[in-house]
Amino acid sequence: MSIPKILFFVLASLLLTASCLSDKPKDGDSAFQVSLECQATSQEGTMPQHAVYAIINQNKVKIATMSACDSIPFSAYKGYQIPEGALAAVGGSWAGTGDYLYAVEEEGKVVFYRGIASQGQAEGSFQYQEIGFFENGRFNLQLPLRKEELAGTYAQSSEVGSHLLFIGMKEDTLKAEFFEMDGVLPPVNQLNLLMTALQPQLLEPFELNPNTMHFQCPLGDGSFARTDGGITVVFNEKQFKGRPLRLEKILSKDYSIPVQ
Repeated sequence: MSIPKILFFVLASLLLTASCLSDKPKDGDSAFQVSLECQATSQEGTMPQHAVYAIINQNKVKIATMSACDSIPFSAYKGYQIPEGALAAVGGSWAGTGDYLYAVEEEGKVVFYRGIASQGQAEGSFQYQEIGFFENGRFNLQLPLRKEELAGTYAQSSEVGSHLLFIGMKEDTLKAEFFEMDGVLPPVNQLNLLMTALQPQLLEPFELNPNTMHFQCPLGDGSFARTDGGITVVFNEKQFKGRPLRLEKILSKDYSIPVQ
């Protein structure tokens, strides 16, 4: 092979390498080598399942499950409200709900954030929340909610009106009943008597995505989340005092329902 041809292939290779690197965030002085890997696993009915693995300095662990999952290039970060300095990002959209996850270095550790973009939320709002971090060679991850944990009664109490949500589970199917009343709620030990006297609104169908804990029902879009040791449910399209309606799960008979 002649020298001009050799030089051509060398230059072409360098240009190709440069074009690939130009779409990645600059690592700077980061001590972490981070990647996020999507792996198709199975389907729950018609819903696809992808395991998301974090790989950091040869440490690999599953950190999430998504319905749709692909690598997000650095050039697309801004469109998903992902910080420019994020080390890796994955995500995708399925059945009208986007699910996205990124890793970023903060104060000497790698922190993972997950966000959801659904039809009932404000346009362009991903509501990223921390789901765990990697520090000193170890992963510390928040346990995801399981469907069976959702069963129970959720409450919101206010002098201008109160709401109750009852979630039951038959086999693998969730059943939901929604209650509204004037004034504040009575003590927890009187709620069963109250609900028998009220006419519930049956929320059928109640379609839950177990990967994101987002749901669709006759009241619109909503989601469940684990917060401060408890579980909350938010109805994005059901407004109360100018905000999406938020109810907390009653965890025991001694639970004191806060008055808003």
